[in-house]
Amino acid sequence: MSESKRFKRDSTTFEYLPSEICIEIFNYLNGVDTKFDFVIHHHHNKQQWRSLCLSNNDDTPGQIKLFCQLFPSTEDIDQFQSLTKLQSLTILNAQDKDTEKFVLQIPSFNNLVSLSIENVCGFNIQSIKLTTLQRLTLTSCKHTSWIMNCSSLKSLEYIIETNCSHRSNLVFPKTLTRFKMYYNQYSNEIDFRKLLRQMPSLTILALFDKATYSTMPDGKYWEELIKASLPLLKTFQFYFPYDRQSVSFRDSKAMIETFSTPFYLSEKRWFVGCNRSAEYSYKGSLYSLPFAFPELLINTSSYKTSISTLPDSDVNEIKSNYYTKINTLIVNKALAEPPIYLLPSNIICLILNDKLSKSWLYLLKELRYLYIEYRADMSSDDFAQLLEHTPNLESLVISTEKLKKFTDDFQRQIVCQYLSERIKSLTITDTDDSLYISDLEHVSVRALSSLARILSSKCEHLSLAIMANPNTVRPVLQRMTQLRSLRIELRGDDTVSNWLQKQSTYSTALDFVDINDEQNFFVWFGNRF
Repeated sequence: MSESKRFKRDSTTFEYLPSEICIEIFNYLNGVDTKFDFVIHHHHNKQQWRSLCLSNNDDTPGQIKLFCQLFPSTEDIDQFQSLTKLQSLTILNAQDKDTEKFVLQIPSFNNLVSLSIENVCGFNIQSIKLTTLQRLTLTSCKHTSWIMNCSSLKSLEYIIETNCSHRSNLVFPKTLTRFKMYYNQYSNEIDFRKLLRQMPSLTILALFDKATYSTMPDGKYWEELIKASLPLLKTFQFYFPYDRQSVSFRDSKAMIETFSTPFYLSEKRWFVGCNRSAEYSYKGSLYSLPFAFPELLINTSSYKTSISTLPDSDVNEIKSNYYTKINTLIVNKALAEPPIYLLPSNIICLILNDKLSKSWLYLLKELRYLYIEYRADMSSDDFAQLLEHTPNLESLVISTEKLKKFTDDFQRQIVCQYLSERIKSLTITDTDDSLYISDLEHVSVRALSSLARILSSKCEHLSLAIMANPNTVRPVLQRMTQLRSLRIELRGDDTVSNWLQKQSTYSTALDFVDINDEQNFFVWFGNRF
């Protein structure tokens, strides 16, 4: 019998369907909704799992709480034993209570090599012993003593959140060889001499200061610190914005000289770039080259005042190699022309606190995420032009006030058309004087009706605050036929329990309800409401 006949099987009717019809069919299925429940319920041999990633992002809102509901209770440590073979665990965008559940179970993952977890408050966490853990990515308050018994930890990426009122001292294992930290020196007041003396084995150090009012950095300080405490350091990467004069010098030229000593240029071959303000000599940002971080803050009005300590022979490398990691622009100051080193193919996120000139628009052809902050002022013509040059835009964070202005009170046809064709995720935020988005903004039923009219064809994720009877809101939201997730922050005297009781006759239409507290909840559902 020939091989072809031995293994011949009958084709199913489905296999005869044209590819176009198959694609159309699968467009009606949501991979997250379909697979997640199936995997948790039917993948019985969970001891084979080696990697697990849970996230409450736009595509999977409430996934972490759903996992805790579908999976055996995390309160029973015996039930968690089936996951002890995990080598990689990632928990993203979790609520504090859900994060706490996983942190309490981490000691049972005795094969864990890599851990990434956010929204951790370490004040009440006892010391955790993980002898196999080598890589940790952590977003938490400054209580870090609970990781000190991770005896094999080599790499730590740490983002400080200032959400803890308890006094604390940063401490880290001495075993670290790679350390990256995002912080706000203006508010965190970090003693770097004390901190880095705890890590004498470091070979790579990366520091990103998120503050905008720090003093001018001093290269002499860092040179002395590295010579005294970090003898093995080979790579020093940093981003230091500054907006205040230091005691040592009054202008950026004097500051640059402290990073131009033989220690930096000859011994270590560490070079820096500096974007200086044309108006104020004490404003700008200093950073290592090649640029080591995905975010670039633009706080100056002209990149032409920029200088670097690169040798002349390396100048040609700037445009092609030195800035390839940048994918997020945070524009706090209007810049007539963009820096020549930015790559159009890289920029996917824009946080806008000022108006962009036309010369910037060629950079935004791959842009997917747009945050409009409180100082970003433009006309509906400017906004239309911005949307025209962002064909891949899918996520927008903006206030109602600005959205009404940029759309001429939701009547500017071309702008509304662009939004209708592109926006899959909309967050209505109550912007204030800060770099990043703040709380959700109250949206009137009238404004919600306009949003539903414009976004009904594409929008899958909506986040807003509301103060209205659910019987009034529900018919409006029903027009958004593609909506998959809804985050509501209630305002007024209403509560989540009352809101859900009022719509109880529709409860079977909801796949998932994730309640944060009495004033916030997520609803996760298929193409129905």
